[in-house]
Formats: sequence, structure tokens, C-alpha cells
Amino acid sequence: MNFFTRSMAGVAVAFATVLSDSGTTAAADYPVKPIRVLVGFAPGGSADIIARAVGQKLADAFQQPVVVDNRSGASGIIATNLAAKANPDGYTLLEATMTTHGIGPHLYKKLPYDVVKDFEAVVLMVRIPLVMFVHASVPAANLKDFIALTKSSPGKYSYASAGAGSPPHLVAELLKLKIGAQLLHVPYKGTGAALPNVVGGQVHMMVDGPPPFLPHVKAGKLKALAAASEKRNPLLPDVPTFAEAGLAGMEAGLWYGIVAPKGTPKAVVARLNAEINRALEQRDLRERFAAMSVEIVGGQPATFARYINSELKRWGEVVRAANIKIE
Repeated sequence: MNFFTRSMAGVAVAFATVLSDSGTTAAADYPVKPIRVLVGFAPGGSADIIARAVGQKLADAFQQPVVVDNRSGASGIIATNLAAKANPDGYTLLEATMTTHGIGPHLYKKLPYDVVKDFEAVVLMVRIPLVMFVHASVPAANLKDFIALTKSSPGKYSYASAGAGSPPHLVAELLKLKIGAQLLHVPYKGTGAALPNVVGGQVHMMVDGPPPFLPHVKAGKLKALAAASEKRNPLLPDVPTFAEAGLAGMEAGLWYGIVAPKGTPKAVVARLNAEINRALEQRDLRERFAAMSVEIVGGQPATFARYINSELKRWGEVVRAANIKIE
């Protein structure tokens, strides 16, 4: 090696060391200004409520404002694209969901980003297990009865969803595929729009998060037949899981996590991960989420990255098998 080569090698090592040290220093000081969390859905929904609850805990821990920026529309594509193009410095984050990072990439073929390549997984925060509800007039006391009913009367029964391509739609389609049923899909613009017709019996079934359905179950207008979770839902302890009712592989739920633009320093990702995990352990937050049927998850970035990949694979298979298309 000649003098010039040795000199250039030394410069390269020194430059890399400076970059590494500056990145470490930046992470140690992080954050020094407000953090923005992009949410792809409207204020007042579960995505918004969860982001704000965790964001407040982060603000307390960091002593910096954490601003939830709702950029609703196009099934979260607007917010996700903004986050993908943001400076990877830890000051712009995205609340990733089953819709944005599990289903959307299979329904929208020309997305301006790649949910795996353009983001750093930070943490899977929470999950909301879904439950299958039917109108009281449906002559089925349990899942086995419902399956027999749909097979004896193909096309007679219908199910509602929060919209074409929404998580409740995909989970209901997964159910259809597993039991071989012919059920009519009736999409609505959100759970709130669908609920009155499910309660009124105009639509026979819906798979969704429990809270808005519980008063109607207690009033005898709806029946909960099965929970799409590994264990029974605390809000419906007498309702069996799908597996307990004889149908395996139906575990599914809305999920919410945090991702950062690709290239965000690993030390910043680690700091965010640690503080969010700490926030999720706080008693007041756990109690608030439990009342909403929200399960705390937490964990490491690598675990969340693997989960995103598994969700992409799973819901891609359902989209293709059910031939789901967004018009």
C-alpha cells in the first residue's frame, strides 16, 4: 500500500468515525424540538385516540411537544407518503396500521412508497382483537350453527364492513374462505355508518372491534359468536375464540405501531422504542386501553419488522384468494 492509499484510507476511517460520533451525539440529545406523528385517519377514531394517548406520554418523557398530525384520506396513503418522504431525523414519525402496512399495498398497485423498504420499524404498540357479531334474528346460537346456516342457504346472509378493503372486510373474507360460505358483502363508510343497519337487522353479520357493539349485545339486539383472538376478550368473557369454537387460524385484529422514515439513526429508533415501551407499561394508559378492548403489545423493532412482513403475506393471500379489488 503506497502513502497516498494509506492516507486516503485513514481519511475514510476518520470521516466514518466523525459521522458515527455525530450520530451518537445527536441521538443522545434527541429530541431537541417537537416531534410530529402522522396519522392517516380522522380525529376521534381509534388510530387517533391511541396516537394521542401514547404521544402525550412521550411528550412527558421527552419534555418536548409530540404533535399528532391527522392527514386522513385514501386509506392512510396521504400520511404514509408524507412520512416516507420526510427527513429521517426522528422528528417525523408515522402511526402504521393494518390498513397502511398490511392491506393497502395489495389493493393499491402504484403506491409512491414501499412500506418495507422506506421505513424503519420502531414498535408495535397495541392491537384491537375483532369479534364476530350477528343480529339476534339470525337462528344461530354459536359459530357451528352459523356455518351450517350459511351452507344450507348460500347467498341468503350478508355481512357489513367499514368499507371495501377495510380490516373488517378482509377478516370477514378470511372467514368466508375458511368456511366456504357465500355471504353478501355490504360496505359502509365506517363502522359508525354500518352499525345501525346491523342492529336493525338489515345486514346479518359484522366482524369488528367490540366497544360500539356491546350495548346492543346487552340489549339483546345482537349476539357475539366468536372472538378473533388467541384468548377470550375481557369485555366478552363468555364468548369463545374462533379456535375454541372449532375454527383455527382466525386470529386477527386492528393493530397500531410506530415507524420512522428509512435511514433514521438506529440510536434514535432505540430511544423511541424504549420510551414507547415504558409508556405502554404505565397503569393509567393500560386501564384506559383495556376499557377500549385495546391489547398492549410493545416489543423490539426487529419483532415489529417481522410482524409487518407476516401481515403483508397473510392479507395479500386473502386479497388474491377473494379477488378483492378497489374500484
